[in-house]
Amino acid sequence: MRLIIFWLVLSPLSPLLNLATAQVRVKSDIIVPHGGMATSGTIKLDIESPTRSSKSVLLAVVSSLILPGMGELYADNFSTGKYSLMVEAGLWLTYGGFQAHGQWLREDARSFALQHGNAFLDGKDSQFEVNLGNFTTVEEYNEAKLRNRQYELMYDPNSSFAWRWDNDGNRLTFKNQRIRSDEVLQNSKFVLGALVLNRIISAFSAGRSAAAYNRSLSSQGAWRLDTHVLGGRQFGNGIELRVTRDF
Repeated sequence: MRLIIFWLVLSPLSPLLNLATAQVRVKSDIIVPHGGMATSGTIKLDIESPTRSSKSVLLAVVSSLILPGMGELYADNFSTGKYSLMVEAGLWLTYGGFQAHGQWLREDARSFALQHGNAFLDGKDSQFEVNLGNFTTVEEYNEAKLRNRQYELMYDPNSSFAWRWDNDGNRLTFKNQRIRSDEVLQNSKFVLGALVLNRIISAFSAGRSAAAYNRSLSSQGAWRLDTHVLGGRQFGNGIELRVTRDF
């Protein structure tokens, strides 16, 4: 045989690397005249790439609800999921920052109240802190409750609930510190809401990514290797080898 011709039509090239593990189906169609040798023929080998398994949409959604970005990673779309993961990390850092700053402001305010108002805040609720910032002394507070006939809200002036500010300016300073602390801690609650929203968005993206992945499996064509023997009755003129893939 004098000439061998190889025609390769490859698109894309990379799946050829999997031919060693591919499934091969052989179909032979060789024309042989009566009493003579083959004049032409075709040997067809259907080479199918190894089948990839589908992705569970539910598992992708649940994964992103637990940790944003993990559902997209499972669905082979971490190029999108990485942003959800980055947002998650940033939000947790923001939440931790708000909590730390708010608690620092509150502790600073409590120390200030002890120093300038002789007030002990350990074991007291937030309403006591509000009252401490609104009245100069516990007696002034009790008089206001007497006028409003709110006897059950009065404090014992001989207990740890008593206080007396050294001047009105320091009382206002404490009040502003307490309000600022509450505002910062309140902001951290909005961050928690953003964390929930990020999970919902990531779960939706993960579900769509898993569905798109499954659709790509169903539309993926198999590789085909076709060989065609060219020649006359006595001599072969060549062999045509063609590798194609349908899309």
